[in-house]
Amino acid sequence: MTRTGVTRPDPAAPPGDSPNLRRLRTALALSGTGQWLSVGALTAMAGVLARDDAPLDRAPAIGLVLALLLAPAVLLAPLVPVVGRLDRRTVLVAADLVRLVLLVSVPLVDAQVWTAVAAFLVGLAALPWTTVVTTTAPALAGAEHAEHARTAALRTVFGAAPVAGVLFAVLSLVADAVAGAATRADLVLYVTAAVFLASAIAVVTLGDLPRGADPVPSPLALLFRNGSAAGLAVLGLALAGGAIVAVAQVEAVTLGAGNPGYGSVLAGLAIGVAFGAFEGPRVLAVFSRVRLLGLAVPAGALLLLVLALVHNLVVVVFLAGFFGVAAGIAWSAARSVVPERIGHLRSAALVGALVAVAVLPPVAAAVGTHRVNDDYVFTGAQAVLLTGAVLAALLGLVALRRLDDRRGIPLVPDLAAALRGERYTPPLEEASRPLRPAERGVFVAFEGGEGAGKTTQARLAAIWLRDHGYDVVTTHEPGATKIGMRLRAMLLDRDTTGLSPRAETLLYAADRADHVANVILPAMARGAIVVSDRFVDSSLAYQGYGRKQPVEDIAKLNGWATQGLVPDLTVLLMVQPEAGLRRLPAPADRIESEPAEFHERVRDGFLALAEAEPDRYLVLDASRPQSELSRQIQDRIREILPDPVPAAAEDVTSTFPAITD
Repeated sequence: MTRTGVTRPDPAAPPGDSPNLRRLRTALALSGTGQWLSVGALTAMAGVLARDDAPLDRAPAIGLVLALLLAPAVLLAPLVPVVGRLDRRTVLVAADLVRLVLLVSVPLVDAQVWTAVAAFLVGLAALPWTTVVTTTAPALAGAEHAEHARTAALRTVFGAAPVAGVLFAVLSLVADAVAGAATRADLVLYVTAAVFLASAIAVVTLGDLPRGADPVPSPLALLFRNGSAAGLAVLGLALAGGAIVAVAQVEAVTLGAGNPGYGSVLAGLAIGVAFGAFEGPRVLAVFSRVRLLGLAVPAGALLLLVLALVHNLVVVVFLAGFFGVAAGIAWSAARSVVPERIGHLRSAALVGALVAVAVLPPVAAAVGTHRVNDDYVFTGAQAVLLTGAVLAALLGLVALRRLDDRRGIPLVPDLAAALRGERYTPPLEEASRPLRPAERGVFVAFEGGEGAGKTTQARLAAIWLRDHGYDVVTTHEPGATKIGMRLRAMLLDRDTTGLSPRAETLLYAADRADHVANVILPAMARGAIVVSDRFVDSSLAYQGYGRKQPVEDIAKLNGWATQGLVPDLTVLLMVQPEAGLRRLPAPADRIESEPAEFHERVRDGFLALAEAEPDRYLVLDASRPQSELSRQIQDRIREILPDPVPAAAEDVTSTFPAITD
């Protein structure tokens, strides 16, 4: 305490932390542990109830329980905002107590059908806790620290998975020692119920919690509406990881390890995912996140391929752990590659896992067991794992081909340099050559919402190009010419009122027409590299998506105004609108002063444009360090740079002349 009686903040506490937020994370850790434990407890019960069947014949019942646990998160997620309008503490306590009662009832009823129904209801009761991560924790931390609180909540949820995996394995060992075959799953169910009781008690101790919840679109709709190459990679690994979980129990029973072996596989997988997601990318901090994603998926597929062919439980557990590391790295890298599509990535993971656990166990049972020779037996579970490995590898390769941000740079030297903590940079003359005559210049446009850092990155790119001896022209819109300066004053002055959206669009097109005719085309005609802060895509995003005007009509108008000129590369810097606007100095201009909904539409518009032409765009998370962004931009610009020696010089000399600085 200070002499004035004011409590000093704890310097070691996370930003925006508070006692109520810490208690909330405790409750979230307990609830998360219980939910992860439910996966093992309910599937173990399904296996016990089918104990008279051969191990592979139990697979459909286990897969059904897993599918029903996941189904509410995939099919009923839009119900979350409805629940969020109710008293938050009451809803969370009720959710924990409902799960407690359901888990206690499963061994008492002792029926396969009720176990499946209870699994669905347990998954449904977990939905209200989604609002804790998405809304409650950020609201308690305050607007300034909302994102940090959301990340901490997510880490708490997923960090509980390894704890639950180890606890399940230990409880299974104890149950095997003290219980009969018919009651070995009961202990885990009762302990899981006790964890939910502890979670309910922790929630009761919380102070007032804010109401409301963000809209949650259906994962199925989000998956197909906002597809991305990174989402394909996550989908592939989710299918592969789902395959491991779907057949882990029958494989453990086949190997004579029972539920303790099953718990060991789950624990290994969970520990690997947590390590890969939280620590993996730091090992290759300077390596391209896109390439890291592209490498992690095939690596996970290869590990799964080996796992499918092994009949040793210890090796299987370790391989499951290493697969988890690859999956965690891929997830972390995917979030870095498309941070604005995190909802899509979660949808891909959920849908992939649901498809795997619903479809693959019946396939494993149908394939059955086949003796290859006297020493080796091939099972349906192995066939399922091989299928998951192939799907993951194919989807990962497709993602890498579509996303690779260092084309023309060899992979092995790039990876070797990253392992040394260095960034591999080939000599400029070794970079990929353009598919255009050297006499024709290069046009690079920088786009993005307010406060994304376009001007800074455009300036740094121009400096880097000049340092390598290129003739560079830096420009911007609106206002790059004398006429443009007058138009800029009208367009951005807050005193300009009553300007209709069509008039605004025409004024921007007029500025752009003069800009292209008097600045860009003359520079490109002499072979210069033009770096522009904004171009046509800004009109499509702001006047089209933002003002809700026909994007096609605006594109036709600007096509005529620019004489059909299209940038060779468009660097799109993405930032959350509220974060970007906070970066801007006051006072705001006429466009910056638009409401948040306008800037959200602009952001969505830029993303839609980038998805329509992925080869022309480089989409980057503007919240990342400036130096990382600059390196990625430089790597991509290398691909389109002209040969520094004009083709005419080679025609005259018939040799490649020496170049000196």
